[in-house]
Amino acid sequence: MASSYTILHVEDLKNNRELVRRILESRNYRVVDAVNGLEGIQKAIAIHPDLILMDINLPDLDGFSVVTRLRNHPPLASVPIIAITARNVTDDPDRARAIGCDGYISKPFSVKQLLDEVAAHIGKPRKTQPESRHEHFLREHSASLVEELERKLNELQAAHAELSAVHERLQRLDEAKTDFIHIAAHELRTPLTTVTAYASMLRSQIKDSDNPMLSEILEGLQTGVDRLNRITGDMVSIARVELANIELAYMPVSIKSILIPILKDLQPTFDERRQTLKLNIPDDLPLIVGDDTQLQQVFSRLIGNAIKYTPDGGTITISAKVHSAEKSADKRQKFVEVSVADTGIGINKEDQALIFEKFYTAEDTAHHSSGETKFMGGGPGLGLTIARGIVEAHGGRIWVESAGYDPQNPPGSTFFILLPTEKPTHTHQNQKERR
Repeated sequence: MASSYTILHVEDLKNNRELVRRILESRNYRVVDAVNGLEGIQKAIAIHPDLILMDINLPDLDGFSVVTRLRNHPPLASVPIIAITARNVTDDPDRARAIGCDGYISKPFSVKQLLDEVAAHIGKPRKTQPESRHEHFLREHSASLVEELERKLNELQAAHAELSAVHERLQRLDEAKTDFIHIAAHELRTPLTTVTAYASMLRSQIKDSDNPMLSEILEGLQTGVDRLNRITGDMVSIARVELANIELAYMPVSIKSILIPILKDLQPTFDERRQTLKLNIPDDLPLIVGDDTQLQQVFSRLIGNAIKYTPDGGTITISAKVHSAEKSADKRQKFVEVSVADTGIGINKEDQALIFEKFYTAEDTAHHSSGETKFMGGGPGLGLTIARGIVEAHGGRIWVESAGYDPQNPPGSTFFILLPTEKPTHTHQNQKERR
């Protein structure tokens, strides 16, 4: 009876497996599936089927290699094997029989063709042909090579599974960290609102006081509250970046109109640090389409970083030009390229991609200082991550170039930003997935 026969079907495509299963089960054959060559070998050895249907095009070992491996396993030497393939190679049937197959079916096949081929071989152990000494050695060598390849593939699969598990765990930890940031920012905002309100009330009460110490204390309190508010704002921003939840109010805007208020606010810092600012923005530079408030965040962070990591007396140069998108689907699409170059301490090559990741800081944390404009003053490591999120939400790109890190002979760094002159059609989530 057909129901007493077990057929192993080795096929990587789900639709093909389901089709063959329906056909064979309609005749009461028992069907066991394997989705690749390694699984086919393992299941063949484990269940000792009455017949094997072997797809030739498999994602790991090809079907011919699997047949070579099975034929070298004595208990399977007499099991009929039928090759199934969509390959259109003239000598494939001869190759299949030389390797050890008993039948050959080309895709697409008819129901009758499959059932007839199975019926012709199942329950009929294959008869092995005498082989010469030369053929015997070649077969043994081929089987040895396939076994070694099988071992290597098993090791790779195990390593891949381990890496996948580690990646999944890291993803869960990263999501938990993002959740914590969001919750912490929310929890911090409530007491900060209270402190800010009371500080404001206190200021109004003592504004006419003759006690300079009270004014100094209040000034220090307000400075600390402002700093905490900025850090909390960064925490909220990073949560929005991670959730691809940045809301943008698109409008035509000029790069100059974004930069001028930032540079005005930072002028006292430039003066304090004796740094020279150079601005190279052409008058005929096209407008970009973006959210000026969000983009001010980007440039404020980049220029602030340039100030921090440039020694006193250094130079910061902001330039802009038209940049054509070489790989844009629409070759007419234009980008504005803005660069912020400094004569600072530079960035190690290995750090240049990592500095855009959350909490990453290139400098030694043992020398961390919370000073916002102090030379090499640190921060929570969120600014560049937020900047990247905002730029990518606009359909742009941000990167850094530097010859390396050298505090003694500063090589400088240049941050580049590409911003489109038209509203992007993709979402921030799409941009994150492409990274």
